[in-house]
Amino acid sequence: MPGMQEIKRRIKSVDSTKKITKAMELVATSKLRKTRNQLEELKPYYSTVRQTVGEILESNKGLDDSAFLKVNQEGKTVYIVISSSLGLCGGYNANVIKTVSNLIDNDNCVYTIGTKIERYMKRTGGDYVDTYADLNTTLDFDTVIKMVDSLCQQYKNKEIESIKIVYTEFINNLTFTPRVVTLLPVDTSEFEDIQVSNKYTLFEPTPGAVLDALIPQYMQGLIYGYLVESVTSENASRRTSMENATDNAVELTDQLLLKYNQARQTAITNEISEIVAGANAQ
Repeated sequence: MPGMQEIKRRIKSVDSTKKITKAMELVATSKLRKTRNQLEELKPYYSTVRQTVGEILESNKGLDDSAFLKVNQEGKTVYIVISSSLGLCGGYNANVIKTVSNLIDNDNCVYTIGTKIERYMKRTGGDYVDTYADLNTTLDFDTVIKMVDSLCQQYKNKEIESIKIVYTEFINNLTFTPRVVTLLPVDTSEFEDIQVSNKYTLFEPTPGAVLDALIPQYMQGLIYGYLVESVTSENASRRTSMENATDNAVELTDQLLLKYNQARQTAITNEISEIVAGANAQ
């Protein structure tokens, strides 16, 4: 059994760790509350935008006036991958990287959001763009607009075959699932669950012009929504991890206190035995 001084040092060390994990849990809880409120305000918007675009495309099947509806046969597949820039968030980053590793190859290009996925791409030597790496901390909508403008232009120039996004869906405070969504070309089969109102749509000046203006806005709304959803999942994952770490620290402290008391009792018993033995010898 370790000595009393050693046990006291370990108790002090665990206690210090517990204070840090508790502080991180409180910070993550505060951030989670903020991003959840943001997500609840945003989700109706980007869900409605998706439904509106789906309705237009579904009620005008066969429409291919827009460059965004045509399938490019050349160019790379671009993946926009959202990870975190900080650690200590459980399996959040591991799940994203596992999903990505099963998807991408040397012919793809990855737009990294978050330093964790950026480091992964550096390690594997894949093609990646890190211009938007800090977007998960700034949540700057203007940067999302710039990214979408750049990607849409490349798609129109047929430099990109398709654009997909890998994000983490927030289901509740304990459940988060990585998802892959195709942004371009717009696949009308993904909108089969949408009820079409069968209203005749009159496009002015032309269907192509309307969709060329609408689809980039649709992408901006979706990417920003998925970004906020991923950050919410990250904060929820970190809060759960820090809560578990704090609980483990409390449990370990209790075990060490029990060992300390046992060691102290043994020392007292030995001391009393020595005193009694000394008295008997006299």
